[in-house]
Amino acid sequence: MADKEAVKIILGEFLKEVTREVKERASRNEGREIIGDVINRPEDIEIGIDRVGEDILEGLVKKHELNVKIFSEPDGRDIENGNNPDFYGSIDPFDGSVLYLRGFEHNWYSALSFFDKERVPLCTGVADILNEKLYLSDEEGNYSFNLKTGKKKTLTPSGKKDLKGTVIIASYLMSYRYSKEFFSNFKQMIEGLGPKALLYPQGGSFIYAFLASGLIDAYLMFNEPRSEIDPGFFMAKRAGCEVVSVKPDGTHEDYRFVPGKQHDKVDLLVAASTPELKDEIITYYKKNGK
Repeated sequence: MADKEAVKIILGEFLKEVTREVKERASRNEGREIIGDVINRPEDIEIGIDRVGEDILEGLVKKHELNVKIFSEPDGRDIENGNNPDFYGSIDPFDGSVLYLRGFEHNWYSALSFFDKERVPLCTGVADILNEKLYLSDEEGNYSFNLKTGKKKTLTPSGKKDLKGTVIIASYLMSYRYSKEFFSNFKQMIEGLGPKALLYPQGGSFIYAFLASGLIDAYLMFNEPRSEIDPGFFMAKRAGCEVVSVKPDGTHEDYRFVPGKQHDKVDLLVAASTPELKDEIITYYKKNGK
């Protein structure tokens, strides 16, 4: 029990510290040096700011003497403390590296999840660094916490069951590698959305906080790296949302964390606020997907 409580403490401390430290370094224009490429991700790079979250987390697990192995996005940057881990973790240390490198103050997030030895999710957290807002998920449920005001708010998904009206669909479209697949397979579906629908062109490990809180209704991604899913997906699952991996033939199964597979990719990931919305999207893909 004590170790499980330590996991929650580490998560909370990490989210607060990474928010503070990234904002401080950004104010000094630090962390834009290019370190290298990200494995299996030619569209992405690792820069100095990516190391901030990893260093903070490594210090915290040692401080609390947690026997854990945490998988990170960059190659060779996994965090291990002790042998035969009692817990696993998955971290996206800084989501928004490409934007940060190019000077955009937009979409800076960090995400972290912990799992027990049997891969059962324990807790998940997402830090909205620019807005100083945390999204948290544990046995108490899903909630947000505003670091500036101290206000806590319960998160509730939209419950949207179809693609009509004000539906909001998210997909990461800033890279041609992803936008090409998305529009090739879902072009007619997007064209058929009503005038009040919204296509949100962002994605990554933080997006599951948006799904859990009702900001978006569905998230669709082809060839999504597991390193972009594992740190955040269970927040949406705990909210009752659907998160499934879809094969090219349209068959699907619940997405699950698999230790050490963070560099693998999912053919098609569908995360939706309800089973009905998930089914409508997958049915469309079966009939019209390329």
